[in-house]
Amino acid sequence: MGLIIFASRRAHKLAKLQLDFVASVSHELLTPLAAIYCTGQNITDGLVQTKSDSIAHGSIITTQARRLTDLVKEILLFATTQNGTNRYTLRPLQVLGILQCVRKNVAVLVEGAGFNVEQQVQAGMSYVMGDLPALSHCLQNLILNAVKYSGKNRWIGISASVHEAENHQKEVRISVQDHGSGISSSELAQIFEPFYRSPEVVNAQIHGTGFGTSRGKAYCRGNGRTTVGNE
Repeated sequence: MGLIIFASRRAHKLAKLQLDFVASVSHELLTPLAAIYCTGQNITDGLVQTKSDSIAHGSIITTQARRLTDLVKEILLFATTQNGTNRYTLRPLQVLGILQCVRKNVAVLVEGAGFNVEQQVQAGMSYVMGDLPALSHCLQNLILNAVKYSGKNRWIGISASVHEAENHQKEVRISVQDHGSGISSSELAQIFEPFYRSPEVVNAQIHGTGFGTSRGKAYCRGNGRTTVGNE
């Protein structure tokens, strides 16, 4: 009877998280859709008359369309990770190459938000085994979270260094730091749960989907001992 009650409560909690997830994703989808619709309506109404107007409206459409594409990719990648159909291609990767790829992908958003990024990489870093798209995406999520939750502070630190693991083997640790409000210690055990978002950020109306870290955990779990998280 106790197991039945436990399973029922767990199912109820998951159902609530899924409903919250649907609401969050719907809002994330509606925002760029509304921008695209309004821009298209301006063009239809003949409000775009000069070349500069065309460039500005075209930029809005492409930016918001890219935002939609990225969100759909996030959802699809999360689904394939959860059902175990995602397959990673591991190959030797240069740590500096990983960070260059990540910073290039987030440059527009980070620079547009006025953030200062400091990077420190330990000298003589070796190659690591990993899937570049998946690893890059994990780090991009951390950087985008830093942008989203840093408030008025505009600093992000990225570092890479070699550490000795518990089995006395060497491991590369990549960290993303920011000066934001951080995560309450009481919630650390839940940050890798699918759909989970802190009540504080929900009440603050900071939008998100809640599956970035859970997908990152799945990747790391399948590719050796790795720690992923903002500091």
